Amino acid sequence: MGTDDGRLRAIVTEVTGAHGYDLEELTARPVGRRRVVRVVVDRDRAVSLDDAAELSRAISERLDGPDDPMGELPYTLEVTSPGVGRPLREPRHFWRSRGRLLAVTTGQGELTGHLLRADESGIELLVTGKKGAISPVAVPYDQITGAKVEVEFAAPSAAVQELLDAEGVTR
Repeated sequence: MGTDDGRLRAIVTEVTGAHGYDLEELTARPVGRRRVVRVVVDRDRAVSLDDAAELSRAISERLDGPDDPMGELPYTLEVTSPGVGRPLREPRHFWRSRGRLLAVTTGQGELTGHLLRADESGIELLVTGKKGAISPVAVPYDQITGAKVEVEFAAPSAAVQELLDAEGVTR
């Protein structure tokens, strides 16, 4: 008997929600004679390795229970959080990235700046110009064609950090 993908999704969604996580991605793919079930979760605060292990145990208990959606197939469960390079699509993705350096693509080009604000209508980036001038730039979500967090190898300038601090944004 094979995997019941609908039941798998229902169980994983229920368990992740009960533990305070948003289910960002769920895949179950065959690898040899096993299935690899990959669960990607996120929440407002960081997801630690201990958090992922605890959630993995809770999901495993349900998958191995009487309403087992995996059938006779052995499986490997992977629980993780989204990586730095994942695309930002939902307002909650942006809100959780406040203070981080983002690369945002619009129909007019690409902007790179620190995310100061995110709400239901759009974002505000702190964009640093060539001479060090900092400009807040508002971008509505309907103009964003792509966005991701950039890896930052140095702390933001003191002026950018001061503006982030004034808004209560922690990095």
